[in-house]
Amino acid sequence: MLGAGAWLLTLDSAAGVLGAVMCLMVVLLIVAMVLIGTRLQFTVDDEGLSVLHYFRSHRFPWAEVAVIEQSTAYWTSGAVVVVLKNPSGHRITALATTDRMAVYRGENIFSWGRPASELRPPTRAAIAAHRRWLAASAR
Repeated sequence: MLGAGAWLLTLDSAAGVLGAVMCLMVVLLIVAMVLIGTRLQFTVDDEGLSVLHYFRSHRFPWAEVAVIEQSTAYWTSGAVVVVLKNPSGHRITALATTDRMAVYRGENIFSWGRPASELRPPTRAAIAAHRRWLAASAR
């Protein structure tokens, strides 16, 4: 029996080649899932916002941002929502800031209230930075 298993693991047979290809495909799939799954990012700085989703990246200068909101939708509850000036009212949700991702950010989820009543830390940071930019641009 051991000999038959060893025979299947060699690349001399079609079954061995197929097994090696399947193992390679599983490894490549896992690597792709890890690379794509860890891509989510939300960055606030003095120039604007950067939102990286699984396959798209967005960079918004503060001049393009109309308002920062927080989502109350079921799947994206607590997420930062960037509302743009042009096109008017266009909304981008930062998936990295959802309540579901808070544990990965190292936040204590038990200290929060409901999304409709209390702003999450990423939303507060984005609103504060936007207000600083508005105050500086009004001078």
